[in-house]
Amino acid sequence: MKKILIFSITSLLIISGCKKEYYKPDIQTAGTGISKNMIIDNDPATLNQRITYVNNVPSYVFNESGVAKDLGDNGSKGASVTLNLIAALYPPTYNGETLQASHVRLIGNYAYVAYNTQGSRYLGGVDVVDVSSPCNPVLVSSVVFINQETNQGIDVSSVEAYEPASGEGNTRVWITGADETTDSAFVEQFELNSMHQFESDQTLKFNLPGYVGTDVRYFDNKIFVSSGNNGGLTVLDDQMTQISYMDINNARSVDINPDYEIVLGGNPGHLYNPGVWDNEIGGAMNEEAKSIVRLHNQFALVALGEEGVKSYDLSTATPPTPVSSLPAPVVPAGATASDYVSNGVSVSDNGWVYIADGAGGLDVAKMDSNGNLTWLGNINVGASANYVEANKEYVFVARGVLGLKIIKVTEH
Repeated sequence: MKKILIFSITSLLIISGCKKEYYKPDIQTAGTGISKNMIIDNDPATLNQRITYVNNVPSYVFNESGVAKDLGDNGSKGASVTLNLIAALYPPTYNGETLQASHVRLIGNYAYVAYNTQGSRYLGGVDVVDVSSPCNPVLVSSVVFINQETNQGIDVSSVEAYEPASGEGNTRVWITGADETTDSAFVEQFELNSMHQFESDQTLKFNLPGYVGTDVRYFDNKIFVSSGNNGGLTVLDDQMTQISYMDINNARSVDINPDYEIVLGGNPGHLYNPGVWDNEIGGAMNEEAKSIVRLHNQFALVALGEEGVKSYDLSTATPPTPVSSLPAPVVPAGATASDYVSNGVSVSDNGWVYIADGAGGLDVAKMDSNGNLTWLGNINVGASANYVEANKEYVFVARGVLGLKIIKVTEH
């Protein structure tokens, strides 16, 4: 398996409700340059041509007891969330080739967006987006990974970042994916400059078992990386030296919190607490499709493709059984079933759940304190929703070659 498949459909607009502001944060330029294996762009004039800001229109409001269509409907009760589409971020290009958005990570006031290319081509990249101004995300740095002499590159499947406390150093970024030069999976570490920009190709790189790295997380000074066929879970220290490795068939995703370390495998779906238990959970049968596990307190939320999303309470049983589930989207007559699958899931601190349902768009749900999921509604994001990353303030929806929709969140 070379890489994760990403599907795309025709672009449409969705309604939004965030007032456009023309203030942009002050951006300094560290320079634009070409190194041996990466092309760096830190020029605000060119970078922000790739962002389109959206004018004020009605907002989506989702409520625990139903969904209202605009802000004027005050009839529903309970907690609610307002979603305003504020911008679209279009992918980088290289010599006429358009990259596709594959993954997003929100850390502090920055979003880190990963890109790859479908098919046999290896061509990936990473964007760094400043989201500190509520309605004005600003692209501050972009890198495309390609050796212009050999025309060989890397695909990026997943991205992670760590922002140290003030005065303790610069932000570090990790990427994982597939390397054309070695025909193998890898994980690589970069240090950004003080302006959160790529500046150098002086990196630390570790070759992984398998053909493609699928997910990467940083926790407690360790890097956890999953890699696909012929791979597994690799754990590295912060000097990129291997601590441990566990063979896991078709490892798709990994997540860690202070209490749990969980890995998702595929063909079919398996949930692993490495070295403790292995639980077959179904779904995730497409060998090259993206599937995600994300932890929220003691719960594991798992996007399982054709079997939708399942919620597991990790504290109740060994191995756990699902406490709740939501089905994959309904496949319209004449449509391709493999386009209507749950590719990704993300949950905010307050239990708002966002599901990337491929051609089915973005689903919004609520998870209660017992891990039960309630479906609230759906948003058409104008293309296939391949991945989603959310926190209390933003939802980033990756849409392949059409880039990202950036949504502002207001929780009530």
